[in-house]
Amino acid sequence: MSEPMPKLDAPALESRRRGLLDAIANIGELRAGSLKSRYRKCGKSNCRCAAEGDPGHGPQWSVSRLVKGRMRSRAVPPDEVERTRRQIEECGRLRTLTAELIEVSGALCEHRLSERRAEPGKRGRRTTRSVRR
Repeated sequence: MSEPMPKLDAPALESRRRGLLDAIANIGELRAGSLKSRYRKCGKSNCRCAAEGDPGHGPQWSVSRLVKGRMRSRAVPPDEVERTRRQIEECGRLRTLTAELIEVSGALCEHRLSERRAEPGKRGRRTTRSVRR
């Protein structure tokens, strides 16, 4: 879980909120999932991979993610590995920024409610009458 948010005043919260929105607007390409490499043995007895201690052929890269409750994997060509890694990192960054934005926005809303309660004459009175009598 994240650390509790320090007490900030409304201008500081607004400033942080704007900063988070700017950071979110500058997010690059996104891809959810995890990048994995694996080595495989081909099964041919005369291949180098059959030797004891040889890791096998590879690395072969794939990206996996959960879609509608099922794990889906897709092969990633070697020349796309770094790009895919950056896309996955950006997705994690977006999740972090979004969680912080929600926390900052909630703190700002609470701050505004506290200010409103502190105003004289605003002690929970209704401004309109009920339609039903």
